Amino acid sequence: MKRSAILFMIVIIAFSCNSEQSHLKSDRETANLKGNIWKINKTIHNANGNCVCPAAMKTECNQSQYVYDKKGNLLVSCTIDENGSVNDSSHYVYNRRGMCSEITNFSVGKFVGKEVPVLEKGRVTGVKMYNENGIIETTLNYVYSGDEISEEKTINSNSEFVSSVQKEFLNGQLVSQTEKGNNGDVQIIRKFKRNPSNDIIENLIILPKDNKEYKFTYEYEYDSVGNWIKQTRFYDGQIENIVIRNIEYFKS
Repeated sequence: MKRSAILFMIVIIAFSCNSEQSHLKSDRETANLKGNIWKINKTIHNANGNCVCPAAMKTECNQSQYVYDKKGNLLVSCTIDENGSVNDSSHYVYNRRGMCSEITNFSVGKFVGKEVPVLEKGRVTGVKMYNENGIIETTLNYVYSGDEISEEKTINSNSEFVSSVQKEFLNGQLVSQTEKGNNGDVQIIRKFKRNPSNDIIENLIILPKDNKEYKFTYEYEYDSVGNWIKQTRFYDGQIENIVIRNIEYFKS
C-alpha cells in the first residue's frame, strides 16, 4: 500500500502533455507551479520504520529532475541514481501550437519506446504507447467533460479494454479519482483536499474490496515565489517521507 501511494504521488505531481483548452495550459501550470521555472530537482527522503525523522535514504527511484523551456513546457524528465547517473528519462516534443506531439523514453541511455498523443480538433483525445520495436502496446482513450479529461480508458495491444480511471475536478483541480478494472469493479478511490495554494493537503485512499481506508496528510514550506520546496507526508500521525525540491528559475 505504501509503495502504491508513493508512486501515485509521483504521478500526480509529475508532468505530462496537455490538451488545448480555451487557454492552453503549459506543463508548468498543470503541475501547479508558479514563476518562470527552468529546473526542478526532487528528492524523497524516507523515514525510518521506528523513527519519525527523515533518513538519508536516497535510492534511484527517489531522485528525479524536470527541465522546462521558457514557455513552461516540459523538455526532459528523468530519474537519477545515488551516484548521480540518469536511469530512466523522457524527452518531449511540441508542435507549433504548443501541444505535445511525442514523448521519447530511454532507460540508461537505451531507447525503450515512445508515447504519441492523438490530436484531434485542437485537443488530445488519447495516447498511443509504442515499444522499442515500434509496436503499439497500450492505448489510452480520453473522455472529456468540458475542458477536463473526465475518464481515461486503457486498451491493450489486442484492442481489449483493460481498465479505466474516472476523474472529478473542482475549479480546474483534481478532487477525486476512481480506478476500475476490466469488469467495471471499483478497485481504488482517491479523494483530495487542497490548501489555498491548490497543493494537496489530504489524500484519502479507499479500497472497497478490502473495506480499508488510508489517509495521508501533507504540510509544506514555500519559496518566495509561492512554490513548495519541502513537503512532509504523514500517515497515522507519523512522518512517512519528506520531499525536497530544489527549484531553479530562468534569469530575467
